[in-house]
Amino acid sequence: MAMAGLSTVDQIGAALGASRALRGTCKEAPCAHDHDLVRVHPVERSVLVFLMRASKSYRRVSRHRPSPVWNHASGVAAVAVVLMIGCHRGVPDATASLAPGVISAEKTSPAAVRVAVVVEHPVPRILRVTGQLEGMRDARVAADTTGKVREAPFERGAMVDAGSVLVRVDDRSAALNLKEAEAAMALAIARLALARSEVERHAPLVGSKAIAAGDFRRMEAERDVREADLLAVTARRDLARKALEDSVVRAPFAGVVAERLVEPGEMLKPDSVVARIVDVARLRLELNIPETAAASVREGQPVTFTVAAQPGAAFRGAIRHVGGSVRRTARDLVVEAEVDNRDGRLRPGYFAEARVATGEAKAATVPAAAVRTDGARRSVFVVKGDVVEERLVELGESGDGWIEVRSGLAPGDNVVVSADTVLSDGLPIVPVKP
Repeated sequence: MAMAGLSTVDQIGAALGASRALRGTCKEAPCAHDHDLVRVHPVERSVLVFLMRASKSYRRVSRHRPSPVWNHASGVAAVAVVLMIGCHRGVPDATASLAPGVISAEKTSPAAVRVAVVVEHPVPRILRVTGQLEGMRDARVAADTTGKVREAPFERGAMVDAGSVLVRVDDRSAALNLKEAEAAMALAIARLALARSEVERHAPLVGSKAIAAGDFRRMEAERDVREADLLAVTARRDLARKALEDSVVRAPFAGVVAERLVEPGEMLKPDSVVARIVDVARLRLELNIPETAAASVREGQPVTFTVAAQPGAAFRGAIRHVGGSVRRTARDLVVEAEVDNRDGRLRPGYFAEARVATGEAKAATVPAAAVRTDGARRSVFVVKGDVVEERLVELGESGDGWIEVRSGLAPGDNVVVSADTVLSDGLPIVPVKP
């Protein structure tokens, strides 16, 4: 290459001259910097400074003149960069023929849109709260006897009827005690009969003075004692019978066995819990009503709720009990709604998100198709003359095909329901009757 024998600075100068000569041959209009050919282009200046600094650094390190390899490489780099700059200026600009600030565009024709009028509609006022489902009856069934568990014919999760056997306790001692009480009762009955017959037989002799009055009173007292004895042994007989009956622990109501707490061979005491039974045919939904909304809740109000275990399903109930006071720590009011669960889809313990209908009020509504969603952004297009205007809106309750608009619109506004093109703010439109 002819430039290989030149110094770095000489190579750069030669390259710059070639670039300027190339620019002079361009037939297009000169660029903003070409009115002064002596002036160095900013990019050329940057290349020049970079290569000169590199050359000086190389001289300090090597302490001798740059080698022909360095001169050759630097010259090639300078020529390549500068020629790219010159050639770039020779490329015609597609927008050069247009005046500054003028953009070529075709005139947009009006878009046909279907509109609807914002109207006032009775909208239910909904109180959104959370709560938990509980069994209408939830009992920890305890034994009322003492003895060893002989049998426990139930399992966790089993459905039981009222009176179903949960636990059988060894009842041999209770059966013997009952027999003893029945024998004592029979003896008492016989003694009472004898005492009564003595009184009846000697009663006529009192009037004829054939028997002393004191002796007759003693006979009557003996009869009264036998009657009391009979009452006592009857009570002992009943207690023995109850102990025998208590050796079989039964379910107090129909429900599901939530817990089984005993096994055969264990000893029971009168307060030993053997199982937990939950009535799941009817459930209680315990709701926590904020103090600020406590005045709007009353018995009989309908409740709609959902649970995570049944996605997409809505369940209903009605408020049956309203708490008497607000809890001091949580500042809320606990109310209970009764829920029919005969199909068994719900279970006690489920967390619920509930909606309590507290009344109705008129509010602006639009068709659901008029609302456009972009992430958390909600907007509608409002007809203003022959163009549309996009407005952000705050939505409220929704119903069958309509949505409440709490802010951003007023009754009587015309909103776009659908269009045959993509809408944008300020787009010309032609309203079409739906």
